[in-house]
Amino acid sequence: KKTLKYAKSRGIDESMLWRFRIGTCKFGRFRRRLIIPSFKDTGQLNYFVGRSVDSDSRIKYLNASVKKKHVIFNDIDIDWNSELVIVEGPLDLVKCSGNATCLLGSHIDENYDLFQKIIFHGTPIILALDADVMPKTQKIAKLFYHWNVPVKIVTVAGNRDVGDLNHTEFINLMSSAVQWK
Repeated sequence: KKTLKYAKSRGIDESMLWRFRIGTCKFGRFRRRLIIPSFKDTGQLNYFVGRSVDSDSRIKYLNASVKKKHVIFNDIDIDWNSELVIVEGPLDLVKCSGNATCLLGSHIDENYDLFQKIIFHGTPIILALDADVMPKTQKIAKLFYHWNVPVKIVTVAGNRDVGDLNHTEFINLMSSAVQWK
């Protein structure tokens, strides 16, 4: 019950829980954690994040022991022929409607599987990273632009991130995306 209450406090409704296959555990190491899994395009589990619902938890996140550069978060849901929104983490991703994935951080380079798949398909992207990492956003945009991938950037106002937005705010944010040059 505490985990569902936490999800609701983060603006995650029941439809989002189902869409992103979010769960929890009653016992063990992942007890009292919101568990957000990721699946390869073949349907195999390739990553997961366990977010503590307790504010006093020493360890906020428990993640799968996999190199992030080899994870395309929820590749199973991505349409590589449509514009792709890229956010930082899974709690940002659950607020995205449409075609989206996350970096599991604020870095990507040519060695990342996600980067390679975007280049292969020529998938246009929208970067929606936190305001505090704008220099990294610019660096990522420049890298994709160098590879002839169309890039748009959105700026989340203040100290907020995509995970703090409601659905309407997210839609408005996406409509403010600016072509990067």
